[in-house]
Amino acid sequence: MDKLKKTEIDLQREISFIINSKVKDPRIGFVTITGIRLSPDFHYMDVYFTLLDEKGDIKSCLDGLNTCKGFIKKNIKTRIRIKTMPEIKFIYDKSIENGLRINTIIEDLKRKEKNI
Repeated sequence: MDKLKKTEIDLQREISFIINSKVKDPRIGFVTITGIRLSPDFHYMDVYFTLLDEKGDIKSCLDGLNTCKGFIKKNIKTRIRIKTMPEIKFIYDKSIENGLRINTIIEDLKRKEKNI
């Protein structure tokens, strides 16, 4: 496994831990980090997240996460040895939503097929 992929996995684990155990912002609901994409030069990092709380407001959660960037970076620095701390960009991951929607469509088609 190359250094970039290993660092992405470590960062995903640590960011998930920090958000779910140390961040106390009420705007951030139950967040799951679904992936990390780190630039090859380690200067930029896209953090993909999803909300498991269906009633959660994505915009409010994103604002809360963006407010906590400095806190998250400071905690990462103490937990992982990394030469350059990348700039964090949070991105809402729609893949789970899309997967559920596709699954619902497939189930509807199966039910319709049985009724014909």
